[in-house]
Amino acid sequence: MEAIITHGDADGVAAAGLYLYLRDNPEAAVYFTEPYNLHYTVNRASRSEYKRVVIADLGVNPSILSELLEQLRALREKGVDVVWYDHHVWNENWVRSVSELGVKLHVDTSTCATGVVAKYTPPLRSHVDYVFIEQLTRGVCAGDLWRFDHWLGPYYIRLVRRRDKDSWRRRVLVRIASGEYWSREFNSRVEEHIDRELSLLSSSLAVFTKSVGKSYKIAVVRGDNTVDSSFIAPYIMGRYGVNVVVVASSDGKLSFRSREVAIRDLAIRLGGGGHPYAAGSKIRIPWFIRLLSRLRGNLLLVYVANLVSRELERLGANSGQ
Repeated sequence: MEAIITHGDADGVAAAGLYLYLRDNPEAAVYFTEPYNLHYTVNRASRSEYKRVVIADLGVNPSILSELLEQLRALREKGVDVVWYDHHVWNENWVRSVSELGVKLHVDTSTCATGVVAKYTPPLRSHVDYVFIEQLTRGVCAGDLWRFDHWLGPYYIRLVRRRDKDSWRRRVLVRIASGEYWSREFNSRVEEHIDRELSLLSSSLAVFTKSVGKSYKIAVVRGDNTVDSSFIAPYIMGRYGVNVVVVASSDGKLSFRSREVAIRDLAIRLGGGGHPYAAGSKIRIPWFIRLLSRLRGNLLLVYVANLVSRELERLGANSGQ
């Protein structure tokens, strides 16, 4: 039996669904996780007798790399095949450390994770619908890579959200694994999100802006379950004239977006990773900041802005800006 460990966004769900479709294996177990929890999820999967563990749409989080390598080593010592599909940027040390364990690693930054699965998974089913694969891959990549060059891009981003229940993710996954890239059931879900987005963006958002030297002007906005970071960010950029947007949640999850600043380097400095212009990390918010921010709404935003400013200044110093 196989297990799939994948990210909980639309690309992660679609990558897992497409893998199941190509392998013609609807019985595989699926675990949804975040990059900073990958070592815990691998450990959880190792407690069952799987013959193969597949990881999709999850890059390396430097803060948990050593623990993750130990869990992967334990799987390999049990004779478990491990296959990893990813499209985030890896450095040579990460590639070497993972590959030396015997993990079959497919990293391709030219596409999204769904595209990586499509390119590197040999199909086992007797009939493959390549039109389905093309529409799914182009649509998901259009949204996940923030390039919106396919009409389904903005719809997929709204289809699966960070705080959605895993039961909904599994419903979407089952549809994709059966060979459907879109269904009528998805329409109503997307329409609900659009209505909520319009309501939120027409009201006042909590935003804190700060200039950092001559190169950066950042805006930190409190995260909201209603609107995805990929839609909040361009709105904030246009309204406040900033070149870096940080969407911050009270649990310490930060999403970075920019059109011109390589914010992946910033995310890595804060223990995360991602794409050059769309990245994220998870930080630990001090207890007193979490407590006092209930009394003073923008305190969390100020704290994050100061933290991000320091790291941007260090990046600028290291690059000679």
